[in-house]
Amino acid sequence: MKPYKAIIFDMDGTVLDTLDELTHSLAHIFRQHGLPEKTSQEVRACLGYGYIGLIQRAVPDLPVAEQEQLAREFKDWYGAHCAGHTCLYAGIHELLQALKDAGRQTAIVSNKGQAAVTTLHEEFFSGLVTFSLGESPLYQKKPAPDMVWEALKRLGCAQEDAVYIGDSEVDKRTADNAGLDSILVTWGFRDPAFLEALQPDYLVQTPQELQTLLLSGD
Repeated sequence: MKPYKAIIFDMDGTVLDTLDELTHSLAHIFRQHGLPEKTSQEVRACLGYGYIGLIQRAVPDLPVAEQEQLAREFKDWYGAHCAGHTCLYAGIHELLQALKDAGRQTAIVSNKGQAAVTTLHEEFFSGLVTFSLGESPLYQKKPAPDMVWEALKRLGCAQEDAVYIGDSEVDKRTADNAGLDSILVTWGFRDPAFLEALQPDYLVQTPQELQTLLLSGD
């Protein structure tokens, strides 16, 4: 592997285990509207497409206007309650510290709303990752390349010197659209066989394996 100068991560399912909190928050909103709650495995399959994408996949038969209202309510509730059941995946802190010590530039790009992304960055990534970029009106969501390109601009890094790391088909498409190499991880929100079929440049099983891979040229 070439020594990438910039390493850009997805957030949910890649560096943070947010599934319990997302499931709890969605259940809260659904209860307010008399909708049946979703299991964590059902929620897991809906993740990766931002708040409106989550709602559209969780309740596809609702009218668009109702989906949009649920997405707004979810954004507000989750933005204020995003950290309670969230944690770093085991080995991620050590990975990010090793990348920092090796002089690599890092950023996080997520389809999660910026309010929640900022809260989680301050809770888990301050001093480890340069910045975390979330959904805003300024950029198209992933898999559009806009947020990744903005991250590269802020990091002062060319596409050919960067890699994008995620855990879903959205992340693979994002890397492709942005012109970056891709690494997919198997501990997140998609099954390994599904990820392998996407043909990423690299597929890794553990944060320790990812650390070895990223620093192999040092």
